[in-house]
Amino acid sequence: MKKVAAKESGSREGTGSSPPRYAVEALSARSPHQIEQDVQRALLSQPRLRFASLVVRRIDNNGVCLQGVVETDADSPDVSTIVQRIPGVGQVLNRLVVAPGRDLPPKG
Repeated sequence: MKKVAAKESGSREGTGSSPPRYAVEALSARSPHQIEQDVQRALLSQPRLRFASLVVRRIDNNGVCLQGVVETDADSPDVSTIVQRIPGVGQVLNRLVVAPGRDLPPKG
């Protein structure tokens, strides 16, 4: 009887209609290491960016610091814009050294 009363009172936890609160919290809480990996994957997958080196570190206030050397050309995307689209990143401190590319061929 108590189980039925809980259902009727509006409790949705565990009924299948929405995930339990702890599951939602676990999904939204990503470790700094996971965010660093996501940033690195996103940048290394860009066909118009060639990294000689890339270091990604988490900093305060949901930020990341990018360090390394990247070769770009005129058609290269903006690195900061790419990184800011990643969930968990609020700020980008871009300390990349940019080397002009010499007609970089697409990756692949």
